[in-house]
Amino acid sequence: MKLFIANIPYKLEEAELKQILVQYGQVASIKLVTDPQTGKREGFGFIEMPVQDQAQKAISGLNDKEIYGRKLALSEATENDQGKLKKQKSNTQTHNSNNNNTGEIDGNHC
Repeated sequence: MKLFIANIPYKLEEAELKQILVQYGQVASIKLVTDPQTGKREGFGFIEMPVQDQAQKAISGLNDKEIYGRKLALSEATENDQGKLKKQKSNTQTHNSNNNNTGEIDGNHC
């Protein structure tokens, strides 16, 4: 089951998030989205938990849970959520295609 997680504290590292999640069950993957230009995290991401019952328990246990002063938002991923990831990837490709092979980025900044 694919989960969407938002309002992630910037100091919460992926490894620490995984330690929290495995208390609810098996975690197949975690993808924390980063800004392609700055490399800074965007504050949201996706989690893959293969066992639906375990994923539901993680949602119940972690949604609205405060970590480092921020309340996590955890839910089943929707197509709209996944669109955020696609848009972010699209912005990366657009940014890369604006390079005019002179080492400079043209006037169409991303």
